[in-house]
Amino acid sequence: MPCENIDEIVNKIVKVYSKYIDDDLDIYSGNRYLTVVIESLIHETLKEELDRKKLQEIATKLRDTILDGPGNLNPYVMELLGILEESTNDENLEEALNLAKRLLKEDRFDKLEV
Repeated sequence: MPCENIDEIVNKIVKVYSKYIDDDLDIYSGNRYLTVVIESLIHETLKEELDRKKLQEIATKLRDTILDGPGNLNPYVMELLGILEESTNDENLEEALNLAKRLLKEDRFDKLEV
């Protein structure tokens, strides 16, 4: 993804997410997909393939776009994006990565309330 601009990255992610939510009515797979993509972006950032500021902008734009568009964003995935919106320093990246791993392990992507 490093050669794509922020809008292209966000639009691609939202397009796939929307297909799960709007076409398939599959909240579980849509939110699991978002978590996997966000985790991937964090790894790209940690390995300096994606700029930290760019990751922060992607997180902000992604959350805003999903809330305006297809909706059905799992509160834990929303928290994951919020951590990255706040800051992409080492501590926040580690916190977000741990949350993503925990979400994948707990497998609660169909929940829309905490």
